[in-house]
Amino acid sequence: MNDNVSGSRPLLPGLSHASFAEDVSTAVQERLSNAELAALRGRADLGFETVRNALVEVPGLADDDRIALAEMASMLTRWGAPGPAPWVLLDELAAACDTPRARGAVFLAQARAARGKAMAEYGSRALFEFTAAGDIGGQALALSRMSFPADAGLSPSYRRELARRALALAKRSGEPWIIALVAGMLAAGETYQGRKRAPHRWRQAASLLPADLDAVTGEIASLNYLNWALTCAYSGDYPTALEAVARGRVVGRGPWVNKFAAVEALVRHRTGCLDAAQEQAAVAMTGAAPGIRELGSAVAAAVTFETARRLRHDDLGAVVEMVYATSPPCGASAAATVAYIRHARREPRPARGLPQILRKARDAEHHFGWEDALLALTEIAPDAARDEVAAMSRFWSPYPRAAAVRSVVEGHLAGKRGWSSLIEGADAFADMGETITAGRAYHAAARVAPSPPGRAHARDRAAELLTSAGADRSLATLARDRSLHRGLVHVPENQRHQVNAGLTPRERDVAMLSAQGFTAVEIADDLGITVGTARNYIMNVRRKFGSVPKRRLALVLGIVGELD
Repeated sequence: MNDNVSGSRPLLPGLSHASFAEDVSTAVQERLSNAELAALRGRADLGFETVRNALVEVPGLADDDRIALAEMASMLTRWGAPGPAPWVLLDELAAACDTPRARGAVFLAQARAARGKAMAEYGSRALFEFTAAGDIGGQALALSRMSFPADAGLSPSYRRELARRALALAKRSGEPWIIALVAGMLAAGETYQGRKRAPHRWRQAASLLPADLDAVTGEIASLNYLNWALTCAYSGDYPTALEAVARGRVVGRGPWVNKFAAVEALVRHRTGCLDAAQEQAAVAMTGAAPGIRELGSAVAAAVTFETARRLRHDDLGAVVEMVYATSPPCGASAAATVAYIRHARREPRPARGLPQILRKARDAEHHFGWEDALLALTEIAPDAARDEVAAMSRFWSPYPRAAAVRSVVEGHLAGKRGWSSLIEGADAFADMGETITAGRAYHAAARVAPSPPGRAHARDRAAELLTSAGADRSLATLARDRSLHRGLVHVPENQRHQVNAGLTPRERDVAMLSAQGFTAVEIADDLGITVGTARNYIMNVRRKFGSVPKRRLALVLGIVGELD
């Protein structure tokens, strides 16, 4: 991150707008300012050290001081401060508080930095304390945390009820930052539940706070703008997604610069602006916020997949896990990119990991954000996709992009009868400006076209879109398709001698046997080759996977536990 912070707005004098602390001591205010400045320079870890040292260096801390320190520690954790130290500090602060309102505020700070079940658990603790204190603003925020669609065993209808109660309490509190934060949580819940009004909810939530904000309040506005942008991107409204990014950059600072760059990179890739996508992905990768650097890497990998002659081996599995933990929709997109790369490299089981993402979406009852994983699974392993399509049938959202994905998926699985569905989905993707996905769908439609004119139209439309996007690899695949009269579409220059560093058919066989624990002697016997040849194949496989040790092949190929 750029160390020049002269354009950043520091904490306003005195109390932060978005805080439960009403009377923070001068000594603690000074440390909070120093912590924020360190984080703005990309050193959230040093900022956290400043907060932790305040517990020792500032004598006679009052509850308001503890609340302010907890809220800053929570923010720094979201900005990339390493764990588990922040959780230890927050637990210490909660234990030291004298009043239920202060304990509720610290528990709420923990809930804001937590994920999954921990978010609801800390939200529940905060609700208990705020209820005892009679603080309706705190109750509103705690209920909204509990309503978030994470894996906490709560039904969608109950989550909606919690979110509505939270918003009613927030409005009674009269605090703009509480209303904005609760409205954002309601919008998040409605997004994952596939409610048509969710994008409008995000627009409303993002507009509730002014532009001239302190760090903590500005983070709430930035969060709403970012999630509004992501919701629009995954629903297919790319112009509005870019509008939300532009407006969010006005209030965002610190790691928000990288977060908005990551979302813009995603949108630019979707809409075929690959140079701009690469540029924004590079900005995202300079950040330290958990999951954002990895999202930038995933978008950069998607661009490289289309534009590079050589596909290197990259350990993108860990990237997918981190991105998914930050944002399930972004994680599903990253997993789809990895599957396409593995498929191009001719790896065994290239679609591994995609069914697990779809299962997680079903378990959490998400009606949003998993579509890319299903589309990639259908294109790469249609037989495996059939059961998943049936299992996901009740989770499709009403958003335009989901409808386009569904048409393409159903068209792929219908075989020769899939022409009309593929064309419908391809047209929808083209209309929303998602050129590469549209080009691939037109290519698939051309393969099953019922007539020569239909085949020519779909092929030419695919070539037009893929060429305009600079998606050279997908264009080369189209040009090499023997079923579509090779020679009518030219292979891009940088794809004429593709080097995917992938596995040959024999190497794939050896890789699977080696990953299952077979020795070179056993592999040679099973495949009818010499032991020396088997050893050479094993060495080639290891080299193509980044010189991975033989004992880790099962982990790399994602088959650990499947052979028991």
